[in-house]
Amino acid sequence: PAAAPSAKPSLWSRVVETVVRGGPSRSADSTPGLGRPAGPHRAQRRSTSRTRRAAADTAPHRIGGHEGIDYEVVYTGRGPGTVGGVVMLLLFLGGALFAGVQAVGWVREKLDPPGEPAGEVVVALPPGSSTSGISELLAANGVIPDATAYEWYVRLRGGPTFQAGDYVFRRNSSVWNALEVLEEGPHQVDQALQLTITVPEGLTVVQIAGALDRVPGLPFTGAEFLEVLRRAPAVSTVARPPDPLPDEARNPSEGMLFGDTYFLDLTATAEQLATTMSERLDAVLTELDFDEPPAEFGLTPYETLVVASIVEAEASRAEDRPRLARVIYNRLASGTMLGMDATVSYLVDGAELDAAALAVDSPYNTRLNPGLPPTPIGSPSRESLQAALAPAAGDWEYVVRTDDDGTLSFSATYEEFLADKEVCVELGYCR
Repeated sequence: PAAAPSAKPSLWSRVVETVVRGGPSRSADSTPGLGRPAGPHRAQRRSTSRTRRAAADTAPHRIGGHEGIDYEVVYTGRGPGTVGGVVMLLLFLGGALFAGVQAVGWVREKLDPPGEPAGEVVVALPPGSSTSGISELLAANGVIPDATAYEWYVRLRGGPTFQAGDYVFRRNSSVWNALEVLEEGPHQVDQALQLTITVPEGLTVVQIAGALDRVPGLPFTGAEFLEVLRRAPAVSTVARPPDPLPDEARNPSEGMLFGDTYFLDLTATAEQLATTMSERLDAVLTELDFDEPPAEFGLTPYETLVVASIVEAEASRAEDRPRLARVIYNRLASGTMLGMDATVSYLVDGAELDAAALAVDSPYNTRLNPGLPPTPIGSPSRESLQAALAPAAGDWEYVVRTDDDGTLSFSATYEEFLADKEVCVELGYCR
């Protein structure tokens, strides 16, 4: 049998569990104070009650109540373990509540991002687009903050289907606002309020103009873009070109426009795009602290930009760019001609580099003239700009292509270079 408690627990530490077993309600003649005379039976009842209370001080017990009802009183002690358990339970519940609030806030931001909706963007929904495909399109265009959150929300709603076509959304929209646009159906193309223009990295100014001519609905031509730059060349405020540029400079705006994705209104002008691209370049240069190039090379920010443009044109693989930048700096330091075919290709507008092209006398022909060309030879990417600022450590002075995937091989001696060049000749990239 269980041992009786050593002391009677205090009233507040009792837990009373009442079990009601069905039966008729109390009758009037069994209820005190309803006319039953006091007498021996009541005295006996009081005596019995005192006996029961005395027994209650020593152990849990069952009180025989009125007809059909039993009461069971269970006493529990208030020890240190009980208080500690309560504290731990409260801490656990508080932590769970805090985590729940944080999780709800996180989900809310994925469905309804903070801030107001931004500018409008046109998203083309291809025929047969799945819920997953639509979510990725909307997230890629900045309409919604998270593709996965959209996908789950739509699936929970029942996964409706939408018509293919062009839709005009606001960037930074909530998932439900995006769904409202989709449910309204596609817009006509002429209702689109913006055009998306992607200018690849590494292009020359002339190549950028050609790319603009291939953008449907653009309110100006590539020729008009070139004319704007002819009248007012783009100038970086971070990598400012020398004034004046050498007479041999082919295009003062070369390298001053950053290749990126741009969103234009249908009423945009060539001047606005040129300004936007130039400002984007300065924003990237500022982020990279391009106004303070490494002092060890003794180059201005503009000359460092020229180095970055050569790196962009010569190295197609990101991992080769820091090493190629080092080759350029090593050759400049030793007074050796750079010998970069990309500068000659720029000189002849991409024509075949035959003997006649390689013999053209120009500061852009780095096979014949030492030093850097007078201007960049294209628009360098962020990766090439970073490589020009932080070249890899090495004593290489030679570089040649040795793989179909564009891999470059670097060497410090002419003998090593000749061995690499044999591979290049076998692949058909060298003569």
